[in-house]
Amino acid sequence: MYGEILSFFYITFFILVLPTQIFGIFVILRFSTKHLKLWKKFLLCNLICQIISVATLCLLQLRQVSNLSPMEIWCYGPIRHFSAITSYLFYVLSQISTLMTYFLVFITIYLKYEAVKNVNKQNYRKVVIILMLLLPIFITMVAQIDLMIVFFSPNEAQKKFNELNAIITDHSVIGYVISGRISSFLLTVIIFGSVFLLPPAGFFIRKKIIRCINSTSDSASVGQKFQRRSFINGLTLQSFLPLVCICPIFACYFVVSRTKTDLPFEQHILPVLVMLPTLFDPYIILYSVTPYRKQIRTWLGMTKTVPMVIVASVMI
Repeated sequence: MYGEILSFFYITFFILVLPTQIFGIFVILRFSTKHLKLWKKFLLCNLICQIISVATLCLLQLRQVSNLSPMEIWCYGPIRHFSAITSYLFYVLSQISTLMTYFLVFITIYLKYEAVKNVNKQNYRKVVIILMLLLPIFITMVAQIDLMIVFFSPNEAQKKFNELNAIITDHSVIGYVISGRISSFLLTVIIFGSVFLLPPAGFFIRKKIIRCINSTSDSASVGQKFQRRSFINGLTLQSFLPLVCICPIFACYFVVSRTKTDLPFEQHILPVLVMLPTLFDPYIILYSVTPYRKQIRTWLGMTKTVPMVIVASVMI
């Protein structure tokens, strides 16, 4: 029952999300001002990663069966007709692209703090900071390569997947969630850390940014300060969306995976909640960045045109 309902949901969700993501990319490319030159790149990468994440999750339609030992990863989407290793590659792509969206938002918040605090910071230091914050993504890639070697390297293992999936009609087994390996432990730490630690860290940095903005001299106008606050508030909201959407189901996942409880609702709904923030992110970006918001207000006819008033001055 869950599979039939969610197969329709995934298609509908993708149709809803894709146009907003493409529209967001268009607005960023077309209407970014000079002062958004750096942030434009991160906003674009974020939306592109979200498109990849949603597309792969909709093609996979995953279910992690927690009551089996080891925990099996089932695929109900169109990708199930491919080989197990191909499907697992899509699974890895969905995982990495999702993590990228979380870390890109946090990196943007941190670089905004650096920009507010030290205007003349050297470019090489920014590069070092970005690479350090992206290190968990590289670790995830290495860990997944290690797991793929374990799952698919022996020919007997691939034959086992082929034989197992040959007798299944509605889904395919594409891999396992195993414990006892360093790579599995690192993946768990990175995934849970990105969901539970990045949002509070982003909120803490936001407070420091607002403090820096408020303490700046009068050289920055009220409008400029408002634009900065609006931008950072939008980024903070983006970083908190995964926590709000995923926190309860992740807690449930942790319990059922340890107790080996069969809970179909949790198994099916987890991937849905993972991609749910992508529905709201484009709207947050377009509203929180002032040039984009002004352009959309212009398109909607909400910007009032002030008539020119000619005043005659009299010299005394």
